[in-house]
Amino acid sequence: MTGLKGSSRFERSLLGLAALALAACATSQPHEHSPAAETAATPPDDHGDDQPDDKPPPKPLDNVRQSAGDAKRSDEATPNQGDDTHAVLQLTIEDSELDQYLKLGEPGRFPLKIAGSAVPQGIELEKATKPVVVTTPPTSKKDAVLVITDIDIKGNEASVSYRYDIEGIRGTAYLKKTPHGWELTRSRIVEH
Repeated sequence: MTGLKGSSRFERSLLGLAALALAACATSQPHEHSPAAETAATPPDDHGDDQPDDKPPPKPLDNVRQSAGDAKRSDEATPNQGDDTHAVLQLTIEDSELDQYLKLGEPGRFPLKIAGSAVPQGIELEKATKPVVVTTPPTSKKDAVLVITDIDIKGNEASVSYRYDIEGIRGTAYLKKTPHGWELTRSRIVEH
């Protein structure tokens, strides 16, 4: 690949966009930035080629991550807590113990619907290949809506409490964060 100095402003713009796209696809795990990646991610300036290409203007290393990944997060959640909330909710709805009560094959139960004040706005979850519908709390015990009553994340441990009135159950999923991410360690479901 030839140096950026000889390339056109359009090519540098494409490189910048490609770097932004790659950063947006990156996982939430922290990673080191190489000088080459920072140079490629630096947008071209409007002053022509007066500036040397080997010393881009300084910018925060996490600038791309914030603009690419934080738009859907609640203002109240720290960046890691937003990712953690998504992970623990996703694992909770995937719990095989809960599946027997969800009965997604019955009419009106698929796609899964969830509600509750503990559910962050704009969260995107998936159950059985379909997006989960975030809705209002049920008005009747015959509504098939999984109500998330509490999400408690403290360090490397979390619990998610819920109720599913149509089946008359209450449950809690217990999760632990490992070096590989969140894992469901156990769940407790009781009929009431």
